[in-house]
Amino acid sequence: MRRESPVQPSIMEQSKPSAALFDVYLRLRPSASAAGKERFLDVEETRHAHQLPTHITIKPPADDKRKRAIERFGFTRVFEERCGQRELLENIGILPILEGVLGQPGREGRDGLLATLGVTGSGKSHTILGSKSQRGITQLTLDVLYQHTAPTLVDADYSPSAFSSLCQADVSEGHLLTASNFLDSIYYGGDVSYSRAATPGMETSFMSMPAGPRRNIPRVSNLANHPSVDDIEIAIDRDAEYAVVVSMYEVHNDRIYDLLASSSSGAGNKQQQQQQQAKRRALLFKSTEKSPDRKVVAGLKKVVCSTLEDALLVLETGLTERRVAGTGSNAVSSRSHGFFNIEVKKRARSTRGIPVSGPWTSSTFTIVDLAGSERARAAKTAGATLAEAGKINESLMYLGQCMQLQADQAQGLANANVVPFRQCKLTELLFSNSLGATGGKETGSKKAPQKAVMIVTADPLGDYNATGQILRYSALAREVTVPRVPSVTSQIGSAPLMPSNLHGHPTGRATPSNNTAAVQEELEQALATIASLRSELEVSQLLLQEETQRRQDAETSWKVAETRIDEVEAEVREEMWEEFESRLAMEQRRWRAARDAEMDAQDQHLDRKLEVLTQGMTIYEDETAEKENLEGVDGDGDSDAEGADDLPTNPERSKANGPWGPNTDVARLAEVEAENAVLREKVANAGRAKETQRSPSKKMRVLKTPSKGWRGSGVELWE
Repeated sequence: MRRESPVQPSIMEQSKPSAALFDVYLRLRPSASAAGKERFLDVEETRHAHQLPTHITIKPPADDKRKRAIERFGFTRVFEERCGQRELLENIGILPILEGVLGQPGREGRDGLLATLGVTGSGKSHTILGSKSQRGITQLTLDVLYQHTAPTLVDADYSPSAFSSLCQADVSEGHLLTASNFLDSIYYGGDVSYSRAATPGMETSFMSMPAGPRRNIPRVSNLANHPSVDDIEIAIDRDAEYAVVVSMYEVHNDRIYDLLASSSSGAGNKQQQQQQQAKRRALLFKSTEKSPDRKVVAGLKKVVCSTLEDALLVLETGLTERRVAGTGSNAVSSRSHGFFNIEVKKRARSTRGIPVSGPWTSSTFTIVDLAGSERARAAKTAGATLAEAGKINESLMYLGQCMQLQADQAQGLANANVVPFRQCKLTELLFSNSLGATGGKETGSKKAPQKAVMIVTADPLGDYNATGQILRYSALAREVTVPRVPSVTSQIGSAPLMPSNLHGHPTGRATPSNNTAAVQEELEQALATIASLRSELEVSQLLLQEETQRRQDAETSWKVAETRIDEVEAEVREEMWEEFESRLAMEQRRWRAARDAEMDAQDQHLDRKLEVLTQGMTIYEDETAEKENLEGVDGDGDSDAEGADDLPTNPERSKANGPWGPNTDVARLAEVEAENAVLREKVANAGRAKETQRSPSKKMRVLKTPSKGWRGSGVELWE
């Protein structure tokens, strides 16, 4: 609903810059429920009925304690809530850009760019991609393109020579496939035949990727077909033939990833998809050998689409690979900046006079769905999602700075030679080919810079702070009025005063006084810096908490590991002690057994010696008692003498005494001693003969054996 603004129109309306890099359009989102919400954004009435609205005013909330200013922003055009998708397509300059991409007769086309910018949940994706019931700008643009180029399109599926020439004409070192091969590789698991440039762009080959479960192919009949664009006319070169090549990529965490390359292997289960996402390789945005004056995303997977249905299926396939997550602000929030490239190839058609077709020229229409800026407190993000939000807000802040600088340059308020678009991948992709390789200087390139259109989406009942920041970045012109600080008496006795004048100087970004404008500009930059630092602080605090938790977990694991090491060491020592004791006991038993065996062998050896000793021995009766009797008789005094006198004294008598005479005993004793000496000699000889057959160790043991005394009955032998 359009409301009359409390401010009066100023000459800012006449100061719209004609040399602005972007044509910036504002689209307001219709609110489903306005209960309990205050509208802070109003569209200004135009002076004349035939004029289109171009200015809005935002007022701070009634409970605002900071007493912020009422701000007025100017755009190329403002589209209110009742605006439809087709009306937007016809009035934002997409059709002229599309005609420029197709090129005038006999001339090369001009690149075009369409981007959406806004707070998360403000309707960016709906504007670009539509919904289940309405088509978005992307689908409508494809429909218009294929309607008018269908008679002159080259069918790469049935023309191998045309497909080969397209592969050779590609300047981005990309991988070209026909639509049928690409879709078969994803939904039917078919073989992929593709053409690839010389410089590698992916870590692995598509042919080597494992085949997994495939997704169900979406039906084109189930896609939205409203609104219709059959009656829209655009000019094309009838003497040329065209080919449409589609590619998709995203900027996630300031890195470029191919969405179509991930699709070829991302149809498995969730774990396989996460592994494939982790293996994705970031692409480079650089100049190539075939494109030295313009930067391109090198190594993209590109699909040659000959029909509208093929292009829509490729679009749906790439969208399934884009990073999204649920937040407190949006159930399906994009976590990356999505890029959809429609590359139009053009060459002169062969005729009878010229049978050979001319070389291919290329121009690209890029459609960008930027991720929405969000506040961590409102979105309730944490972990990886919070880190992604920090990267998104940072890239959007750089984009806003570049857009502000471009608006100032268009009005002569800033140095035209300084454009800081290389601060992040997003601004480099958006501004490199618009400004040239030197950031606005002449590069000598024959191709004209691309024409860009920016659609800013806003919710009049949404977040005032976030929406106001986006409007400050993107507006072509702006006026600020600083409200008078009311006194205590006026605060008690009257309502808050409304500003009475918002007239400004014709500078597009001016205030009633130059000092106020400078102060306000510095204040806004400070606020933007504070917001960025606050977002970075939140991310840093979260990362600090995570690092602290990981450190604590690591210390706990370390202590547990030390305890486990001590336990394992004690267990190892116990096992080693038990094993040593068991082996020692086994060795003791073995040595005891060896000792017992050696003692048995010694006993057997002694037994054999005794046998040898006793073989030649003769045992006599014991005559000890008789000798004692004889000695007793000799001891008696007289009787001995008398008896002695009776004995014979001559030899004959001695012989007559028989074996019991004294001489006989001496002779026998001598014989026994002689026999004993002979036996000793025999035993010694037998022992020496036995020892010659033993080992040296056994000889030593035998020599160390203690001697034993053997006593026989009437015989004593000592060894």
